[in-house]
Amino acid sequence: MFANWKSSAVSSVLRYGATLLLLSEAAMALPAELNGLQPLGAGDLRWFGFKLYDATLYTRQGQPFDWNQPFALSLRYARDIPSARIVDASVEEMQRYGMPAERKNSWRALMQNAFPDVKQGDEIIGAYQAGSVRFWHNGRLTAAVEDPLFGRLFFRIWLDPASRAPALRQQLLRSPG
Repeated sequence: MFANWKSSAVSSVLRYGATLLLLSEAAMALPAELNGLQPLGAGDLRWFGFKLYDATLYTRQGQPFDWNQPFALSLRYARDIPSARIVDASVEEMQRYGMPAERKNSWRALMQNAFPDVKQGDEIIGAYQAGSVRFWHNGRLTAAVEDPLFGRLFFRIWLDPASRAPALRQQLLRSPG
């Protein structure tokens, strides 16, 4: 019994240390204009066991998530993914949350500019503040969107209670479930 407790305690310490390392590495990746944002939570997205990306949610001083406060979401890709696949998946998910049909084509074009083909290790960061969204690819600004509805629908992909990735959402928000 003692051995199981000791093994469990060591495992917990290692997981905690790995989480801190992941959060501290991710914190160094934010563009300078996002100073003041700190990691809140992190996790990865897997599809049929294959890791697609690591995600980190940043909030002011790492405080609990609030739509009325600035935040950023970083996705560091674990594999090569073409732009079209990222855009198509984003459009499909945004439609689940009520994307207006008349905005679909313009938002698709916007995301095609914002999300280039990604290679393993590439990072896309999306930042939301006062309804405005900015995207960076490997530290280079790729798009700015002054549309609060776009921002809400886009970030709901990860942050909405109905997200298709509920475990990742819990990790990002550091919520018990």
